[in-house]
Amino acid sequence: MKHVLSPNRRTFVAGVAASMALPNIVRAQAFEKIKYLTPFGFIMGFSDVMYSQAGGFFAKQSLEVEIEGGRGSAMSVQQIAAGNVLISRTGGTDLIKAYAKDPSIVAFAEIYQRDIFHVISSSSAAIKTPVDLVGKTIGVVSVGGATENILDMMLAKAGIAAASVKRESVGNAPAAFEFINQGRIQAYIATNDTVSQLKVDKKSVHTWSTDTVAPCPGQVYIASRKTIQEKPETLARFLRGVHEGIGAMIAAKDLQPILAAMSSKYQIFEANRPDKGLTVLKSTIEGVIPPHRDKLASAMSGWQSANELMVKAKIIEPLPKQDFYTDAIIKRAFG
Repeated sequence: MKHVLSPNRRTFVAGVAASMALPNIVRAQAFEKIKYLTPFGFIMGFSDVMYSQAGGFFAKQSLEVEIEGGRGSAMSVQQIAAGNVLISRTGGTDLIKAYAKDPSIVAFAEIYQRDIFHVISSSSAAIKTPVDLVGKTIGVVSVGGATENILDMMLAKAGIAAASVKRESVGNAPAAFEFINQGRIQAYIATNDTVSQLKVDKKSVHTWSTDTVAPCPGQVYIASRKTIQEKPETLARFLRGVHEGIGAMIAAKDLQPILAAMSSKYQIFEANRPDKGLTVLKSTIEGVIPPHRDKLASAMSGWQSANELMVKAKIIEPLPKQDFYTDAIIKRAFG
């Protein structure tokens, strides 16, 4: 005998089926997937986002952040402009240079308040000021990139002709210090992570931050103006996740679980070192204490200084507007 469900029975069965499927639907809708691009690969200096994802802090903000390793600051800007990634990170000077060509990209937070670059030389023949650079060959990460721009800005600040200093591309690694020992260069400009590794390796180095001569915004998060307008809450949740993630790193007594969490998801360059990158991570955490305190806000004084020096160094032409940075997302995220 064929059984026919009554209307009420059919409604009940349909309701049960729908309720069983509901958790998966809700889960799929709750997490927003976004893409983030690092400036170059995966290094401890980018633990702000790597640990915020690996440690579940983005998940608490209903975000699933796919982190991709970039190949230079120019790529960060290009991928944002093309709409291939939602958020990236670059140096303040890189953003201003890109803005001069395409003002559709803007900074909305600052994750490292000082420029990450340092002048590195041998302590036996220390380069202590921009004047000491005259007549020397200086290593830069890449010709025409951020480190060469910073070099030109420091020279312009001191009234020194850019042509008086030769440049050579040496990359961003402790190994470049050997070029100094070989006499190929007399100093080079690299990141604070490189400085940390050289000190761990007990190299006889003399270093100083380029910010002491040419103050600039440090490392900033960037997005398109369209994203700022259309997805402000997504960006605000991203910042809340980062803020909580770096807060957890600052408070941690034992950093090994943090190293393990990040290394399980990303191939981190410093993880191949004997200490698994612990020393560099400690240095990175020291660097994010001020931005955590200031809730990732960026001071306008740095932008003004960088803009003036970039014009003086003829890196950019004078700009009619200088709205490189908006604090709208900071205010939305933290009030």
